[in-house]
Amino acid sequence: MEESIGLRPTELLERLADLDVSTSSNRLKSYFTGQRLPEPSTLQAICEAAGISYVEAVDRFGYYREIVRFFDDLVWLGAQWLEEDDARGGSLGPLGEEAPRLDSLRNTGVLYWKNEPITWGRQMPRSDKPGLDPSNVPEFTNRYIVGSWRELEHRNVSVELPRIEAVPGETFSLTVPGTLDRVDQSLKQESLIVPEHIVLVVLPKPIGIAILLATLAFPRRGDGYKEDALEYRFDLGKAANGLVREAKRLRAELRAVGRPRNLHPLLQRTCDALDDGRIPFNYRRAVAAEYVVMWADAICDRFTHYARLAGFDFWGEAGGHSWTTTVVTQYNARGMAREVEMPRPSVFAMLPKTRLADLPEIDVLTTHQ
Repeated sequence: MEESIGLRPTELLERLADLDVSTSSNRLKSYFTGQRLPEPSTLQAICEAAGISYVEAVDRFGYYREIVRFFDDLVWLGAQWLEEDDARGGSLGPLGEEAPRLDSLRNTGVLYWKNEPITWGRQMPRSDKPGLDPSNVPEFTNRYIVGSWRELEHRNVSVELPRIEAVPGETFSLTVPGTLDRVDQSLKQESLIVPEHIVLVVLPKPIGIAILLATLAFPRRGDGYKEDALEYRFDLGKAANGLVREAKRLRAELRAVGRPRNLHPLLQRTCDALDDGRIPFNYRRAVAAEYVVMWADAICDRFTHYARLAGFDFWGEAGGHSWTTTVVTQYNARGMAREVEMPRPSVFAMLPKTRLADLPEIDVLTTHQ
């Protein structure tokens, strides 16, 4: 932290005084040596006085409750952009009703912009209108991020179920197989080769930043970062500071009646898990990560999938470890043998990777109007 600030203590104290924050050089020294942790409000004042990103600071120093609130602010801002741009996804509400704009992103991401379906230039069936491709429209590119992964060629099995026929008693009879090895031989099966293709998912930039920061700051137990992904996370926090400040400013202008009183239930459970002093922190951290990933999936599971593909070299699983151990025999220079435990990749690390993705450019992700 001291290196990030790059100011002499006296100069920093003067700037803090201008912000009406009273502290001492001894107190600052205790912050820098780790003997004492500043309160979030004090840390925010120090960041403002030194001109550094508060978002990056709370992530680096583990102020997890503050990080979670950033996710909430960013998603709120993205939802406002959806309203302003008449944009939505394709998910439906209960019983086929139209879902709220934010909820409509859950399984699809943004599919409609300016109330027009995004077809990336392909003409809609039975329509004379040309397909909408907003990828070169500044109004779109300033506010939306397009995540993508490359899905390699793979083999699929298609099973065609027989027609449902009415039987006496006006009921229907059909047995659906649970697994392919139990498929009735009378059913039509076909092996398909799915060619290599690109999958696209669109989100407002604030929501995309929130999901990327969430997945990278809360890796599930067993997740393995790609090279430079951890530093990317801190750089993204630094660049996202302006968007977070904008979201907080706009929310502060709302009347108290219009402001949401609580966090998203899954984010609140994240905070509760982190605050549970009955459990060692390393275990609390793993539980919180599960809630954060569930929250990200609830916002947009396709973009969360993209973020995890882009940020992690291999994935873990709930309650598991990224590495198991195996006992091997080693010999020293004198020929004496000893048995030692060596790490061995888990099956999740050794599975073939059929979906490839890269992290988006930070400048593109955080540039907006």
